[in-house]
Amino acid sequence: MRSLRILLLTPFLLFAAVPQQPREAEKDTTAILQANYLYNIAKLVEWKDQGMRTGNFVIGIIGGENLYQELIKQYSTRTIGKQPIEIRKLPRSADVERCHILFVGRGDLALLPEIYKRMKSQPTMVITEYAGALEDGAVINFVKVDNLLKYEMSMGNAQKHGLVMGLTLKNLAYRVEE
Repeated sequence: MRSLRILLLTPFLLFAAVPQQPREAEKDTTAILQANYLYNIAKLVEWKDQGMRTGNFVIGIIGGENLYQELIKQYSTRTIGKQPIEIRKLPRSADVERCHILFVGRGDLALLPEIYKRMKSQPTMVITEYAGALEDGAVINFVKVDNLLKYEMSMGNAQKHGLVMGLTLKNLAYRVEE
């Protein structure tokens, strides 16, 4: 009887001794969608500044660690036009280097007034994710509408930065400020 009990328990003991694989961390769907939007938005914008049409197409990220990782994973080997994409994780500072697109995450909103001031005449598309961002100076702002991620855009802010927004981009926006 004792050997029968050991025989019956052995498979359970072996299973318990095998280390369990850790569950895969949940994917950050917002970061995945934002990365997709950033890439597709970049394809539908023209930078008037001739200097922005050569070299790498630079996307700078302040905060937004998951977005940064997603951009690296999905888009770092692609191009915008003929320009290879370069994704840079920037330090939490208003002293921002030149880039085509600058995303500032929700956790770094305190930096934005100074960033807007410094980027005023730069050919950089500032993209954010907070209410009132377009009025403050952002060109594109991510918003949640009925639990869906969408974007709104400011044509006036785009023009100030020397950006020509494609008609498709404008038509797909949740809201457009002229």
